[in-house]
Amino acid sequence: MFDIPDKYKNLKKVYVDTTHVATQIDSPKVYYKIKPNEGYVVCGYCNICFILKEDADLDTDRVFFYNERQSKLEHQSN
Repeated sequence: MFDIPDKYKNLKKVYVDTTHVATQIDSPKVYYKIKPNEGYVVCGYCNICFILKEDADLDTDRVFFYNERQSKLEHQSN
């Protein structure tokens, strides 16, 4: 488990299985790379905290693209 600073604890959290993250929510598409030793990154536009899952693949170049609309649809179906 990663130690997320207190200033980010109230942000929306999305757990990802790759170090490469992209998102576009009312902003240009932005890309981030999560440093494995830190374990998280916060989007400067949407203030979402992307956190590495414990079993994340640290060696892949695959990009996790966060889609707010898709996320809301999946949440509603659960």
